[in-house]
This record gives sequence, C-alpha cells and structure tokens, in this order.
Amino acid sequence: MNTADKEQTLRRISQAIFFNCSAAYLVDAAADTYEELFADEDFKAAVGPSGTLTDLYKGIFQQISSGEVQNNKNYDAFVDESLFKRDSFTGNVTMPSRNGLKSFIYRVVRTAENENTIYFMENTEGHDSDRLEKMKMDTIQENYLFSMIVDLKKDTCRNSATTEINADRQDYLDIKYSRWRYMIANMFMPNDKSMFLSASDPENIIERLEKEKLFRMEIQMQNMQGEYIWVRLSFSRMKDFSRENPIFVYTVQDINEDMLRLLHQENIIAAVEEKNKELDNINKAKTVFISNMSHEIRTPINAVLGMDEMILRESSEEHIRQYAYNIRSAGRMLLSIINDILDYSKIEAGKMEIIPVEYSSSAMLDDICSIISIKVKEKNLKFNVNIAEDIPSRLYGDELRIKQIIINILTNAVKYTEKGSVTFTVDCVGAEEEGMTGLRVKVEDTGIGMRKEDMSRLFTAFERLEEKRNRNIEGTGLGMSIVVRLLEQMGSKLDVDSVYGQGSSFSFVLPQKVIDSRPAGSFESARKKRLENEKPDEIPYAPSAKVLAVDDTSFNLTLVTHLLKRTGIKPDTASSGEECLKKVSENHYDLILLDHVMPGMDGVETLDRLRRMGGSAAHIPVIALTANVMSGARERYLNAGFSDFIEKPIVPSKLEAALVQYLPPELLEKREK
Repeated sequence: MNTADKEQTLRRISQAIFFNCSAAYLVDAAADTYEELFADEDFKAAVGPSGTLTDLYKGIFQQISSGEVQNNKNYDAFVDESLFKRDSFTGNVTMPSRNGLKSFIYRVVRTAENENTIYFMENTEGHDSDRLEKMKMDTIQENYLFSMIVDLKKDTCRNSATTEINADRQDYLDIKYSRWRYMIANMFMPNDKSMFLSASDPENIIERLEKEKLFRMEIQMQNMQGEYIWVRLSFSRMKDFSRENPIFVYTVQDINEDMLRLLHQENIIAAVEEKNKELDNINKAKTVFISNMSHEIRTPINAVLGMDEMILRESSEEHIRQYAYNIRSAGRMLLSIINDILDYSKIEAGKMEIIPVEYSSSAMLDDICSIISIKVKEKNLKFNVNIAEDIPSRLYGDELRIKQIIINILTNAVKYTEKGSVTFTVDCVGAEEEGMTGLRVKVEDTGIGMRKEDMSRLFTAFERLEEKRNRNIEGTGLGMSIVVRLLEQMGSKLDVDSVYGQGSSFSFVLPQKVIDSRPAGSFESARKKRLENEKPDEIPYAPSAKVLAVDDTSFNLTLVTHLLKRTGIKPDTASSGEECLKKVSENHYDLILLDHVMPGMDGVETLDRLRRMGGSAAHIPVIALTANVMSGARERYLNAGFSDFIEKPIVPSKLEAALVQYLPPELLEKREK
C-alpha cells in the first residue's frame, strides 16, 4: 500500500471512529504481518513500522519490569484468531510510554478479506468509563441488528443489545433461551423455520462450537416493518466455552444490500452463461452445417474434376482439351473458395492447428514460385524473385500454413495487378532466441493500390474493397483475413503499405527454428538443378491387384474405376457397407477404398464390422476416401482404424501414391507415363 492509499484509508476509517487517533496499523492475519499506517511518538517508541504479528503484540501488550516480560491482561483476548474474523471489536490496553504507563482504547475494524485495521486512542477516563462502554455499544449498533449472550446450561439470555430499529425486541432480555428460539422462528420465511430451529438447537450449538470458534448462516428474516431482509446469524463461543460451560454470543447482522447485490451479480452471471451456452450451440450448429456443406459440395466437384481429368487423359482433340482445361480451372477456383470458407470457420472455432515439421526452405519456396508463375503468365505480368542465398537450408515450422500464407498474399497481388510486375523477396533477420531465425517475406506489386481509409477493411472477412471497381475479380474476400489470423497464431503480423493507383507492399517476419544453418545458396541454381534431377512421374501398374471401392454414389464409383484404369487395376465396387462386408466375406482383397458418409452403415461402422470379421479381413489396408475434410478429420480417421485418408476431390497422384504404399510390393510393376 502506497503512502497516498495509507493516508486515504486512515482518513476514511479513523475519522468515522476517532478524531484524535494515536496510532493505526494495517494487519494481514493470513500473512501474519502488520504495517504502520500512523503512529505518534509513544507508539513509535514501542512498536516498529512493520513486522510479524508477534512483534506487534510484544510492542503493545508486553512491558519490561525488573528484566522480565509480563503480559497485559488483555493479551490473550487480542491474539485470539476469532478477533480478526469479526467485523469490529473494541477493547482496552495499558502500554509503556515516555511518561510512564498509559491506557488506550483500541478498535479492530475489518477492511478486506484477511485484512484488518487496528486503531488506538488514549483513554484518559479509565478502562471502565462510560466512554468505553459507549464505544462498545456504537460498535454493536454499527454492525448488528441484534446481539445477546446465551448460557445454555442455565437456559438464559444474560445480556443483549439492539439497534433503534429493533428497540421493541428488548422483550428478549432475561427470557429462557428455549422459549426465545420458538418466538424468533416466526420471524423467518416459512420454509426456513426448521433450518433455524435445527441450527439453534442447544446440542447442535455445543457440538459445533466445540470444534470451531463460530458458525454462521445466511437467511431471510422479517424486520419490524414486516419486510423480509437478508441477515447473517452468527453463533460464536465465549472464552473457556465447553459442554460444562456452554456460553456463546448470538448476533444478527443486516446483509440485505450486499446479498441483493450478490444475487443480482449471480443473475447476471447466469444470464451470461446461458447466452454463452446459446452461442456455443449456434457455433456447434454452424460447424456441423459447414461440415455438411463441405461434404455436399465436394462430392459433385469430385465428379466434375475427376471426369474432366479423364477427358484430358483420353481426348486428343485440341478444342475438346481446351474446354477441359477451362473446366479444371473453374473447378479448382470453386474448390479454393470452399477451402477458404472451411479454413476461416476453423480459425473462428479455434480449431486451426499449427503443426510444425522440419522442411527444406528452398524446396518450399520453389513450390510457391511454381504455383504463382502460372498465375503470373496468365496475366502477362513480370515475376521478380529475390531469394537471399544465406537462408538456412532446413527450418522447423508449419510448412503447409507458411505456403498458404505466402500463396494467398502473392495471389492477391496478381489479382489486383493488371500490368507491370509482382516482386517476391525472401531473406532472414536475427531472432531474439538462440537457434531461431526470422524468415522475412515481402510481396510488392504495381497494382491498383488502396486508399488509406480502406486499408483497415482489408482484413475484414467477406468484405472486398471497392466492390464496383473490382467486381470482376474472383474470390471470397477471406484470403487476407486468413493470412492475418494464421500469422497471429505463429507469432507474427502483417505489415501493409500502399499508394492508391500505384501498388501495394505486404511483409512479415516469421520466427522459425533452424535445423540446418548451412546456407541454402543460390535459389535459381538450386531450382535448375532440382528440375534436372527430377525423374518423370511413374505410374504404378498392378493388373493383378484386387481392390474394392465402396461408395453410395454410383458416379464416384465410376470415377474411381476410370482413375485406376492406367494402373491396370479393375476394381470391384460396392454401394453400401453391407455390400462391402458381403464381398469381403466372399473374396480376397489387397486394398479397400471406403467412403465415410453413407446411408445406413457408414464407413466407420463398416470398418469396425470388417475388423471384427477376423481372418484376412482384420488386416486389409482400408483408406478413407471422403469429402469430409473438417479440422482434425485425418486424425479422426486414423484413430478410427483407417490406414490412410484421401480427400475428395481426388488428386490422381495421391491415389496412385497410396497404391504404391499399401499394395503388396510383389503386385507392383512400374510404367512411365
């Protein structure tokens, strides 16, 4: 607590109690410490500015006489733990001063949880003065509606005090406790009467106060105006309390305002929790909807792109092939839009995972340049690539998402540039942590640029700048929003600079762990060498392999059959889980391609039933071939027992790679395209 706070606390509380306070100390009973708020010379001579409670007690309650430490008579009462659990307590003490012994009135006031303030004032009228008694009564009246001392052995209420508002309760004085219990019970809510009678039962009180110094209960009680208010009933044992000497103090404290405030807060919290639950249900419904939408859209796209692939493979007529290329381009654009929507939904749901792997920096950048070069050529733009030679050859990070970020930025630059160039620059900067580097990426274009007032809207989901001007540009408006979110997840941010009508610049620095610090060298040289060393794709040829394709859509079965044609494989087909199990029981298969979402028995249940058939069926490799690609889909399929996962639309090279991996080696022959 700083000096200003100390003075404010002292002024606020002490003025309400004393105007001529001799000393004040802030006590933290839980931490067993005290701190001086204010002290005159008498207290400074005996008590230090801070220390343990033992130090405080010694300074105030003990005096040195003839070389021996002697306790004040109130020492035991003051160090009692229950003292610091009360809202207020008043007593008196005699302590040595510069001019001999002096008598002081002290008051303990609770100011916070485990925190109390003790005030001292010189008592010039003696310990038993009217002034001390008045202070005690003021303390009671300030904190309690009602208070009395009960002797259970004698069945009497020996003493009591009430506030003016409850003055007519003086008839509770000097009556039998057993009678008083039933009189007071009528003041509680009907449903609470039995609870009060149980709590105030003599045997219950004795048992509880033998174990603890006090116990309390919060309950609604009728005041003298006939209104029910919240009160706190306290039963606290007197010193030397025992079953043979069962004397305790009963108090009633008005906590109505605090309780109403608390109940109001609880109602607000309950309302917020209900709203959050509602929003959570909406988000879950949205996730299910997007998952279903993804599956429903990917299924026909799979057929479109798959059949288009067959046209490109089998047709030699140039104009037909040109139509097919156009279909493939449009289909891939549609698939890109779907992927953007799915990625954004994953990020919004907090399910986008960053999965770091070890990767080759030059290979990753080469993949990016290969993809963007095609887009740049289509618009007759110049593509400038500046890759620093000192970039570490191997890094550790989420290669897939880094590619996605850079490709999104480059694609955006190409989209909004009609003439001129797109410049792609990559180098490394120092990092704060050892073994790390900062991968710095910059994309500049000579495109249409942005106004300053529009730049903040660049990253708003589903929004595109200058809609009328850019209405012919394809896209969802999600790409840059996804970029920003992914960079945030990887500890980076996107910097943007733009001049309207002249172009834009996008850059970021991404921290990456260095696996191999050897420089990657010349990017162009490495790319040329890689192209020279690349072998033409080889198509697996396994005419004797037995493959079963299972899908409830006949079009998909036709597509898989055609995609496997050049491998020499003629697959069996099944249109349901039940038919799949029947064919497996009758035939031997080397590999099963199994759809997930099917009516009746779905792919997961079919796989489970298949494994339980035993024999060779328990070991057949089964690949999930599905349009369900929501976050974590791959992990869920692998955990369900599938050997692998291939998403729809099917990429022919992935399907062929799976044949190489899962078919028995002795069945494979290789044939060049």
